[in-house]
Amino acid sequence: MIGKKEHIIPPPLDGPYTSETFTSIWSEHFAKDLETLNVECFKGISFYKKGRLPIYSNVGATNTKGIHYNIDSLAMTVTDDNKVYLIHDVPDFAPLHKQRSNGLRLMTIPQYKGYICNLNNKSCAEGYLVSNLSSRSRSKLNNYRNKLKKEFSVSYQLVWGDISEKEYDGLFKKFHELLIRRYDEKQIVNNNLDPTEWSFFKDVTLPMMRNKEAGLFVGSVNGNPITITLLNFSKDHVYDVIRVFDIDFSQYRIGSLGIIEQIDWCIKNNFKVLDFSKGHFDYKERWSNVSYMFNYHIWYNPKSLISWGIANLLVAKFKLKYWARKQGILKSLHKIRYRLGHKPQ
Repeated sequence: MIGKKEHIIPPPLDGPYTSETFTSIWSEHFAKDLETLNVECFKGISFYKKGRLPIYSNVGATNTKGIHYNIDSLAMTVTDDNKVYLIHDVPDFAPLHKQRSNGLRLMTIPQYKGYICNLNNKSCAEGYLVSNLSSRSRSKLNNYRNKLKKEFSVSYQLVWGDISEKEYDGLFKKFHELLIRRYDEKQIVNNNLDPTEWSFFKDVTLPMMRNKEAGLFVGSVNGNPITITLLNFSKDHVYDVIRVFDIDFSQYRIGSLGIIEQIDWCIKNNFKVLDFSKGHFDYKERWSNVSYMFNYHIWYNPKSLISWGIANLLVAKFKLKYWARKQGILKSLHKIRYRLGHKPQ
């Protein structure tokens, strides 16, 4: 159940996606041998250039769950260059960016809907459920939970901090297996399972876990993981990055039971926000109580015809993608790609 927009906003420059750990490993995977650029007027982010056009994208690109940055408007004077700065996935509740009359110009294009569980003032998961689910839905979920516990030994834990590579590798291998089975069942391509992307997530998560910037929330039956969720952390904000459940336990609604346990863990550990982030799934609509929009920011030089032209081409491209996404065309393309053999290995 989604309500009005009341956000708990993490500090603009405090997200996990601008940390040295995340940005350096991301650059090694996606921008190797490419020059990274720090621009004086953009605070909290850096850029890289790929290709011949003077388009500079933020480090992290589409692999983050939201970018926050600040602007030094005094440093945003227009020079005689053709550069365009593209910043992906900026939440619409991020700080507003003031523009100068003689500075760069900003174009904002919506791309994805985002979803949040605002857990502020909740003392337990049950309180959140009462506020957001009907009594009938709560009763059904309790029945599923009781049935599962009656038949199996069930446990949940967040794995983070000092973890051995052997334990980590075992969990990530299981994570991968469950995702492949889940999306084979759905017969749709999952971009996270692209070998390049999965390699990045595997490499970046362990050091982030050791810094308590990430964790794996694991639900187990008789010691065997059946739900795994990759989480990232920023003070009192939890980002839900990738989640999956064992399809053999679908009859118990194990995906929903895992979310309840995750909400309970967040509340008990003083986290105020569980952010499902971008991308539409039915469970996000059901469990969140706040929605918002992810925008792409395009900064261009209004005194350069080339910069202005490239910026407008990017705007047209992303408006078309947004329209295709709203019409369900991109989802259909993922299904077609699966049928054509683009399956995870």
